[in-house]
Amino acid sequence: MKIIAIGLLVAAIGGVAVFSGPAPAAGQKSVVIVYGSRYGSTAQTAEWIAEGMAGKAALVAAGNPGDISGYEHVILGSGIYGDMLHADMAAFLEKRGSEVRSKLLALFVVCGAPPDYADRYLEKFAAQCGAKPQFARAFGGWMKKELLSPEDFKGLEGYYKSVNQPYENYDRTDKAKCLAFGKEILEKMDAEK
Repeated sequence: MKIIAIGLLVAAIGGVAVFSGPAPAAGQKSVVIVYGSRYGSTAQTAEWIAEGMAGKAALVAAGNPGDISGYEHVILGSGIYGDMLHADMAAFLEKRGSEVRSKLLALFVVCGAPPDYADRYLEKFAAQCGAKPQFARAFGGWMKKELLSPEDFKGLEGYYKSVNQPYENYDRTDKAKCLAFGKEILEKMDAEK
């Protein structure tokens, strides 16, 4: 008798669930951060921004973003190489820019240029998106010569020689600034609810 009662209870609950429509997936995220990173500093920056958003943002690489149509907001991030966006981000915008334009919440770039100089990259990025985001920020990156491709190593070596600067590794990433940017975005989203 107990087994039949439990079976009827499970069937009744299951029936209610079927008729009430699908429940949102547990922990479903409404924001996706799509990033293009060549040597890892943009990927690291994206992770810290997501952490600042209290885990409310999913992370995907621009080279293989999958289906992002279910996200309400999109944050785009790109490393800067030779005054241009990362190749994967440029290809993503070419192919899927119209899909994310109305969802664009924020942009960020990661580069070796000083933040004042990097603002022009943010403007260029926004122009390529065809939309002005609510938030835009430039962050410092890193250069680790041991990670560079032979072509990049040689090109940067020549650049530093031409500007009479030492060709040395550096790390200008700043976790605190990335976390603060993520928190700023999250606070604005929460205020708009």
